[in-house]
Amino acid sequence: MSDTVLSVWDGVDLNYHNLINIFLHHLEVPASFIPGSLLLGGVAWWWASRQGWNRKFAVLAGCSLALALALTVARPFGHFPAGGLSPLATLRVCTVGSISLAHLYEELNVLMLVPFAIFGALATRRPLLIAVSSMLISASIEYVQGATGGGECQVRDIVHNTLGGVLGVLVAVIVLRLRARQTDEITPSVAAGSGSSR
Repeated sequence: MSDTVLSVWDGVDLNYHNLINIFLHHLEVPASFIPGSLLLGGVAWWWASRQGWNRKFAVLAGCSLALALALTVARPFGHFPAGGLSPLATLRVCTVGSISLAHLYEELNVLMLVPFAIFGALATRRPLLIAVSSMLISASIEYVQGATGGGECQVRDIVHNTLGGVLGVLVAVIVLRLRARQTDEITPSVAAGSGSSR
């Protein structure tokens, strides 16, 4: 694996051309995404049936989360400073970074949890739960990256990921309200139609 691919993966000089190159050199992403989707999608289907959530959207949320994990956690270890099993050592290798949307890498970090947040909020109808979950998922990913050396642990990534989660939740809230409004408009017309048929 070349240094160029490794540095590009971490966001240096990232563009759409070498983004394709990243996926060609990191076959662990699709290799982990497929079983991850089956596992998380299956768990989401089972849990949604127990909670009374929308199972279709729950499965899509599980698959979206599997993709995010495949892109961030399923990497070769040891290419970055690793904190190991000690939480304090892991926190020491984490950096703050600059909050910005000037580069494609940063924009992709914002988009990473948007699908999970949209489908999760549509499935559960609990936007606050999904927004908080997005932050916790992002923090967990950064911690694993810092502990294993499979990525660079950065606070800015948590901010970017959480921002994307909040945006996804807002999209889901808008969709839910539009669907509720359509239902409210259809119900009186159905009632009027059923009354006139008598």
